[in-house]
Formats: sequence, C-alpha cells, structure tokens
Amino acid sequence: MNRIEIQYYKTKIGELILGSFEDKLCLLDFRYRRMRNTVDKRIKDGLNADFIEQDNSVLKETRDQIDEYLIGNRKEFSIPLLMVGSDFQKQVWHELMNVKYGETASYLDLAKSIDNKNAVRAVASANGANSIGLIIPCHRIIGSNGKLVGYGGGLAVKKRLLNLENNNTIFSDTEKFDFNEGKAIKINFNFD
Repeated sequence: MNRIEIQYYKTKIGELILGSFEDKLCLLDFRYRRMRNTVDKRIKDGLNADFIEQDNSVLKETRDQIDEYLIGNRKEFSIPLLMVGSDFQKQVWHELMNVKYGETASYLDLAKSIDNKNAVRAVASANGANSIGLIIPCHRIIGSNGKLVGYGGGLAVKKRLLNLENNNTIFSDTEKFDFNEGKAIKINFNFD
C-alpha cells in the first residue's frame, strides 16, 4: 500500500491537515471541516494509499509558506501539487489558480472560464471538494451578488483571508473577528 505522509498544523485560521505523496502536496485542508471523511476517502482511493503521520521536506516547506502567507509576506505558493479528483474537478481547480491574490470571482465566472456557463452548480461542487486550500484559492470565490458563500474553514475564516489579501490585514495572535451575523457585503474589498 502506498503512503500519504500527513501532519497536523495549528495556525491562526484553524488546525490544518497537510499531506504529501511522492514529493507533491495532495492535501492542505481544515482538519475539522464538514466534508473531512469524504475528501480523505477520495484522496486515499485515488492514490491507493493510506495516511501515515510523518513529516517530510514538502510538508515543512508548506508550513513555512503558509506562515509567510498568513503574515502578509507571500502572495503565491511554490509547492509542487498533486490534484486528486475527476477531470472536471481538476479543470475547475486549475481555473481557481488563475484567481490572483487580492481578486475574487464567482461560481459563474469560473463556469464561464471553462466555457460552460451552465455548469455553475457543478463548479460550486468542485470548488467545495478542493483539498488543497489556500494554494488552490477556493476562498476567493464569492457569490454573484458580492456576498460571501460557503467555505470549508467557515465564513469567518474566509472573511479574514479576503481581508488579508485585499487590505494586507495581518493576523495577530490576539485578533478577534466578527462576522456580523452573516451579513458580509462587498464594498471596496472590505467584507464587513
């Protein structure tokens, strides 16, 4: 049986699970997200592998780059990736990587970018199945109306990530945040 080497990593946005296979990152996700078992099963089945808790150079570099990103010192990641999913999911994830730091897009924008404007729901599903968060930036997807929509790490974390990218608002150790009861509105890239 093949091995996916994993590590758990506590950050200012929550505890993450990182995984690599054959020197490529295949997992960077929230440890306690709602779809954890589904995502893990897809990766294990797709790679015919089991998780083993062990550190390696890819996971260490991933942790370093996450830390740099969360303090505002990194806008792009340079980790080799291994996407595990259907061809359609991979197509959507590749398009997600074209949504640059400080920008946002909607599910409709993504559907149009893959030349299938009628696939909005399928695009949303693929976005939700993303197992390499932050690097494949599903947090940059907002509703067509400019409001925040679902995120594996929760909407409050999504808001913090967008504020980091749009306002260079660095995460402090004691930072408190308020999501205003889900009433996020896009105004000059401020989601308050």
